[in-house]
Amino acid sequence: MKAVTVSEAMIVSISAWYESRRSSKGSVDSNVMCAGLYITEFLASGFPLTRDMFAAESQVKGASGAKAKSILGEHGEHRRFTSEGGRTSRYTIRHAETLADEINKAGEENGVASLSDTERADLSALLQGWFVDRVRDDYFGKKRISAEIDPENSVRTTVANLIAAGRERGGTTAGAIAQHLVGAKLKIRFPSADVNVESYTTADVQTGRAGDYEIGDTTLHVTMAPGEKVFKDRCAHNLREGFRPRVLVPEDAVAAAVQIARLSGLEKKVAIQSIEDFVGTNIEETAGFSKADIRTKLRELLELYNQRIEVAESDMSLMIEIPTNL
Repeated sequence: MKAVTVSEAMIVSISAWYESRRSSKGSVDSNVMCAGLYITEFLASGFPLTRDMFAAESQVKGASGAKAKSILGEHGEHRRFTSEGGRTSRYTIRHAETLADEINKAGEENGVASLSDTERADLSALLQGWFVDRVRDDYFGKKRISAEIDPENSVRTTVANLIAAGRERGGTTAGAIAQHLVGAKLKIRFPSADVNVESYTTADVQTGRAGDYEIGDTTLHVTMAPGEKVFKDRCAHNLREGFRPRVLVPEDAVAAAVQIARLSGLEKKVAIQSIEDFVGTNIEETAGFSKADIRTKLRELLELYNQRIEVAESDMSLMIEIPTNL
């Protein structure tokens, strides 16, 4: 009980430290969370926390994706967290240093030095559990992708809306949305095919794939911004290997892709199609162009998409908010 009382008092100061690291947009970097997971672990070994207890040159001792995963698992959280666990960022040790200072100050004020080893271990677990909850709230619990999804509209309109929502969020979000929507659509169209499920950032060369997806003799490349490399390197290589390459791009990039293919001398060899049509039209076809079945297939598409995100991505905010009207 003493550890519980002390932890409640210390969390007031720790929470203020944590909130001071929240960005103007309301997010908290995963390195802050990793520092919290690690430093609270070291507290079980002794108090006060000294730098030689937790620092190894310019990094936190033992910091790794495996260590973060292990700590989260001990608290019942088994979802995929950041693969590096803050190991490669110079900011993690800086956060760890300031957090250690905060814990030392709050701990001194609340009598941590007088706790037994067992009580201090309990305190360590309680404070670490608080940081696990922050991972759940600020990492896994970030708001999902939200867009107008109206089953009365064409499916290509829904796909376009989701890509637009991704672009609005920024970064690689739109590209990840496009790639996983294509993957989900392929699984619906070819249920017995082995449609790969990998992170959006996984390069083809790492997996030995000829493109983002391979179906039969066709290899598909999903890209938001087609460039010469896609055609002159990847598609040309596909052709030499006996594949039929197909490049999928957003509707507003189709004209540019066609022009680049022409300049590359591949306009007759490479199929180019908008992501919106590739996904949207095929979903309506598999639904037999029936209004009721289109609604069902659209929901299936989004559910498969979310399943892919849960398996392949560490950022669960890439999941799509599925409306109740589906």
